[in-house]
Amino acid sequence: MVTATKGTATRRATRADVAQLAQVSTAVVSYVFNNGPRNVAPDTAERVRDAARKLGYRPNSMARALRTGSSRTIGIIVPDLSNPFFSDVYDALETSAARNGYSTMFMASHQDPDKEMDRVSKLIARNVDAILIASAQPTSALAGVPRKDCPFVFMDQTQAVPGAKCVSTDFRAAVQLAVHHLIGHGRRRIAMLSGKADEGLADKRIQGWYQAFSDSAMPVGAIEQAHYTRQGGYEATMALLDRDDPPDAIFADSDLEAIGALRALHERGVRIPEDIAVVSFDGTVDSGYTWPSLTVVQQNAQAIADCVLQAALHPDDTPDLQLLDTRLIPRESCGCVE
Repeated sequence: MVTATKGTATRRATRADVAQLAQVSTAVVSYVFNNGPRNVAPDTAERVRDAARKLGYRPNSMARALRTGSSRTIGIIVPDLSNPFFSDVYDALETSAARNGYSTMFMASHQDPDKEMDRVSKLIARNVDAILIASAQPTSALAGVPRKDCPFVFMDQTQAVPGAKCVSTDFRAAVQLAVHHLIGHGRRRIAMLSGKADEGLADKRIQGWYQAFSDSAMPVGAIEQAHYTRQGGYEATMALLDRDDPPDAIFADSDLEAIGALRALHERGVRIPEDIAVVSFDGTVDSGYTWPSLTVVQQNAQAIADCVLQAALHPDDTPDLQLLDTRLIPRESCGCVE
């Protein structure tokens, strides 16, 4: 921080101060901190940053936004920060954004559409360069989100939205992969713990579920609502175990549900996988530390983050809808690893 002599006011270090200490022009200082538009030699850039550190210089982001029309900030609206998979995606987004010279601003909607619209308005008012959103609203309502001139990327959105970009895992194919794997183990009474069972065939996961049984000429397995939570998975599994025809396998469409399911099975003395095999969807780090370890259909958090950021920063170079592949990681809960 640049300070004045005794009796005068303290002032903030300016771009001109940094330029003088680094022996460069103010334009070069601007290029360094704005990541362009012109390239700066690495040695010169480091000299500028070193001068800025010595002076305590911090770029005035609000002034820069007014001057350039860009805040170099990406707004991200999230439904829930407690879900480990979403946390992995958001961490990857923040890292990738920083690598591209952007800061991130996270806001939570708490799965409330009204709060979501409030967050959208606040981010637009802050002149963010793009908004990334895992929406709490059904696909039919997304076209009405007030987007103005701000690029929007909808995450976990498997259908195209006019005027926006959408990036998601291919949920339909992922569920089919899980069901076919369990059928391959000889399981015939397979049940599903679903986060959105109430949406029926509008949910790509449910579509994949029905398609998998159709492909195998088998009766469709039971579906229990589990709300993407540990408690939901626990309660849904208890309900399945109380049926006259309990399952011999469970597919949980989130790791959190699967963790709840494992507790319910252990409490009832059910052997895993001998009595009931379990496969989960997400593939977070927690899935490898359950007992037994969970077989998972794993989403690629880094690939999702990369595609989302590319769609936000270079919309003209990306398709309107991107569906990413998953991979199956076999572990103990399905009987693949003993």
